[in-house]
Amino acid sequence: MRISRTATRLLAVPLVVCALGLIGANPAQAAVRTDRFSITERHFDFGDGDLGNISGDPKADGRLEWDLVNGTWEPRLLGRIYINNASGECVRVQMVITYQNGVVVTYTDNASEFCAPNGRTWYNDVDFTPVRSPYVASVVVRLQSAPAGGWSFATEGASAPYFTP
Repeated sequence: MRISRTATRLLAVPLVVCALGLIGANPAQAAVRTDRFSITERHFDFGDGDLGNISGDPKADGRLEWDLVNGTWEPRLLGRIYINNASGECVRVQMVITYQNGVVVTYTDNASEFCAPNGRTWYNDVDFTPVRSPYVASVVVRLQSAPAGGWSFATEGASAPYFTP
């Protein structure tokens, strides 16, 4: 049986497209692990979802996702920071990263920092990836507050240390 060149080409194109699709199926980025936690302090919280009506604590945990991109760790913090019944107060989060050689560096998320204009409940979303390094050993998340205009931040609470997977 003889197959024409056109028929051969028609059969080859889907095979090549399928092979290219399989090559691209291995993503360069993969979420290896997700650590879930909340930081709950008087007037200031980190978590996700809404605040509970009675407890005033976040109804869900925030997340520290450990992404591995081409052999490099990217710790990514996702969630919300809250100010509850604290007029004129400001809040922010920090990631304190310890590297494998023992060096400790603090990264501040200025994008999610905000101040409450009154005593109601306020929140801001957090999506913070401050570093990409194959040498990350652990991460601690700190929740900080300061009086509006004072800008001298103090740590209200912190997470447990989370170690690289």
